[in-house]
This record gives sequence, structure tokens and C-alpha cells, in this order.
Amino acid sequence: MKRFVSIVIGLAVSGLAALAQVERGGEVTLLEFDGKTALFAAEGVSAKKGDILRSAEETIFERLLYSGVEGINNGRPLMNKTREQLKTKDYAVNFFTKRMHAYLKQDASGKNVLSEPLGQAVSVPGGYSCVYLIPIKYNVLIRDLKTEGLLNL
Repeated sequence: MKRFVSIVIGLAVSGLAALAQVERGGEVTLLEFDGKTALFAAEGVSAKKGDILRSAEETIFERLLYSGVEGINNGRPLMNKTREQLKTKDYAVNFFTKRMHAYLKQDASGKNVLSEPLGQAVSVPGGYSCVYLIPIKYNVLIRDLKTEGLLNL
């Protein structure tokens, strides 16, 4: 009986963790690129409205690093290794929790991310969706990937 309860609790906890995560499956389109800053339209999808922007941000970096975005690096991923090959590389392992926000373009005060929704969040199966305009500091991302030896040229 204790084993059964432990299994049920474990499944419940893993289910809650999955719900708390944002999806990285939305569409990403490069709108402008000047060599320093890249402006993207990215779709965020999440179970909670408050997580849609984070989903859009993570979706951009997921595509840039691991699958590529048309108009950047000839559509190839920026990372020179797969996610599986990077499990022990600190930069990549902690990218979405510790590093991603350093590449988001901010206002002059350095506090507010300059991301704007393109319309209202809409209800989709399993949550909500919204497209955001999100500028990133592309030159800083490239510099850091070079420093870490992870840039795919």
C-alpha cells in the first residue's frame, strides 16, 4: 500500500511540474535584423495567461539554439551540439533558467523587457496563446556562444 501511495504521489507531482512548465512549440518569425538586435514575432502557448510571454521568449531561443530560424545563421541552429550532447555543459543546461534574460532587449532603465503583445491572448486547447514582438540582443548571444565554444558557424 505504501508503494502504491508513493507511486500515485510521484505521478501527481510530475503532472503538476509538467503543467507549471511553458510550451516551446509556437511559431517564430524574424521580422528585423541589424546584426546587433533581432526582432521576432513569436507565439507563446501556456496553460496560464501569465506564462504566455515566457513561452514566447523560450520558443525563440529554443528555435535559435536547437533547430534554427529562417534569416538567422542560414536557418541553421546556433548551437554546435545537440541538447543531449550538452547535458554537462553549464551554459546550455541552465540557459532557460539563468541565462536567457540577459539576451532580451530592455529599456533604458534596464528593468522592463521591451516585448509587446500583438493582440489579445486567445483560448486554445489546454490553455492560451498570444503572439509577441520580442527583440533580443543577438550580438551578445553570439559573443557568449563563441566564448563557450558552442557556436555553430
